Formats: sequence, structure tokens, C-alpha cells
Amino acid sequence: MRIYSYKELDSTMDIAHELAKKGEEEGTIVLADVQRKGRGRKGNYWESPEGGLWFSVIFYPKLRKEEIKFLPIVFCVSVIQGLELFLTKRINVKWPNDIELDGKKVGGILLESSWNGDKLEYVICGVGINLFVPLDFFKDRNLNATSLLPYLIEKDKFLILKAIWEKMLLNYENYPYNWDLIYQYYLEKFPYVGKIALIRQEADSKFVKILKVSREGALIVEEEGEIKKYEWGEISVRH
Repeated sequence: MRIYSYKELDSTMDIAHELAKKGEEEGTIVLADVQRKGRGRKGNYWESPEGGLWFSVIFYPKLRKEEIKFLPIVFCVSVIQGLELFLTKRINVKWPNDIELDGKKVGGILLESSWNGDKLEYVICGVGINLFVPLDFFKDRNLNATSLLPYLIEKDKFLILKAIWEKMLLNYENYPYNWDLIYQYYLEKFPYVGKIALIRQEADSKFVKILKVSREGALIVEEEGEIKKYEWGEISVRH
């Protein structure tokens, strides 16, 4: 378990990219106490204060191109499995790869990859978890997010990191042969089937009824009486 640990930096993903380009070993972790420019999907800013678990892991997948798109679900499930070893309360997934507690965001993952033509060079999996962040941090900023702090039975950040990392490597090394198990676990953690949601794709947004998440990771919805499939987007569900 090789870790590059920093007190503060812009983004763990930036450092991980630099290391991967130099051939750093697979599974290497870049960890920071604070990120100044943490990022989420579609370039969204991710606040990363002290008390959170902010890290990125380097991978060199030997997978077919069509198999790469499932890795976000593989790693999202892995993070939840690792966290649940230390929690007294259930956490869920919000499509595509956010982690929630009581309908509020507590974390998420982001994958970035480097390609040379059709050849995949490496993948970086960035993970952000509001682990020990005080609840007032979110209340003061009026954010629809929360912390795992009240429900953690373990206060050692490195033990939690190790458990998540081990789940990530285990599921990654067994993928795609374990896809059925990963997919079923994801469905069990997705509580929004049958719910009305607002789905956003950049400037476009529509109300839909969520039907399921397909085996390919797409969101299947009913929209104006028709069945439609969304490959990407962001959903908001009323609680």
C-alpha cells in the first residue's frame, strides 16, 4: 500500500496523473488532508475541507474498451463496501456514482483516463468522502450534503482508507467476472426506483419517473409516457 500523503494541495487527481505518466505502480494512493481545487463530475467544484477523506488511486486496466465504462460502478460499490464496515447507519448510491446518507450527499467518485489512440494508458479513480467533517460545515453553507461523523465506529482515517482501498483492488482484480455481484449490490443500494426525479444534462432538465438502472449502467426512465435511457446526467429526487 504505497501512499503519497499531503497536508494540502490543489487536487489529488493532478498528482496521480503525474505519477501514472511516470509509471508509478498500480494501486498507488495520493492522499490529502485538504484539497483547494477538488473536482467532481462535469468539472463541478468539490469542497474538500479538513476532516474529509480525499484520495486518488492509480490503475492500469487490461480491459476491452466497452468494459471500461463499468468501472465507475465497480469503484462506487467498493467504496460503499469499505465504508459500511465502520458505519452504524445505511448509506445508498445515487445514480450514477454519488454516495448518500438520508438523501444527502456524503461522497462520490470520479474517474479520469488517459488514452493513446485506442490504447488505454491508465485510469485514475478519485474518491471524496465527508468522513469527519463537522455537520455545521454543511449547515452554515446551506449545502444538501452531510457527514458520516455521527455514525462512524472507527476514528482512524487510515484504517478506513485501507479498507476501502482493499475493496477497490479486490473488485477491480475480479472484474469483469464479478459483474453480476457488483450490479446486484448496486441495485440494492439504489433506493429511487419508482420515484419522480429531475434529471439534468447541462442546460436541459426534465421530470421523469425512475424505472431502473440497466446492466450497462444507464438510467431507464418513463418520460411523457415513453421509456427512455440516459447514459449520463444528474438526478434530483424529492425526499
